[in-house]
Amino acid sequence: MIFRAATLTVGQLADPVFRGVVIKSVLFTLCLFAGLTALFYFAVPEVTYFESDWLQWLNSVIEAGSALAFFAVLVLTFSATATLIGGIFLDDIAEAVEMRHYPGDPPGRSADFSTTFGVSIRFIGMTILLNILVLPIYLVAIFIPPIFACIFYGLNGYLLSREYFELVSLRHQDKNMARQLRKANGLKVFLAGVIIAFLITVPIVNLFVPILATAFMLHIFKALQGSTSSEIVS
Repeated sequence: MIFRAATLTVGQLADPVFRGVVIKSVLFTLCLFAGLTALFYFAVPEVTYFESDWLQWLNSVIEAGSALAFFAVLVLTFSATATLIGGIFLDDIAEAVEMRHYPGDPPGRSADFSTTFGVSIRFIGMTILLNILVLPIYLVAIFIPPIFACIFYGLNGYLLSREYFELVSLRHQDKNMARQLRKANGLKVFLAGVIIAFLITVPIVNLFVPILATAFMLHIFKALQGSTSSEIVS
């Protein structure tokens, strides 16, 4: 199921709708992050923490550490921010996928913007909060790459699986039914989220995550919805 969903998603990358959404999402996201970076450099004052000659090198270390911490936060919140921006165009991607691969199914309804926005905002808040809470663990685990990868991809995979599955599900069913379907297929949805989490760490590719994740998770949703319907009929 996951392999088929990935294959179908990659096979539709040349779709004109996909290209248009990619361009708009990337431009919006890059402009936002460029603005935040400029704000960081111009708004953060130059502070001398150590006056002693033999300790002044620590000032450079602190400045470099602050810059690294800032960019680490940008990386950790990139997908969340891009998701919020990409969520504006989620219906365009979902409609293109449904028209091409599921023309015989009932068309999805456009999710109410306030609902989609609320889901995205909640996701951003959870992502920032949880990643900050586990930051001490990240700092220790960074010296043990396998453990760091498990924590990072596990946590963000879980968050991303919930976010995207809920967003695409809202086009076809109410929030309670969407959550029930996700919980009933928790492992499959989680593994799909881990794949999305991996994509956000791949340079250039992470710019397209909202588009890829929406199409990918919609295929996952359709497969799970179909299997659930078959079980009910049988």
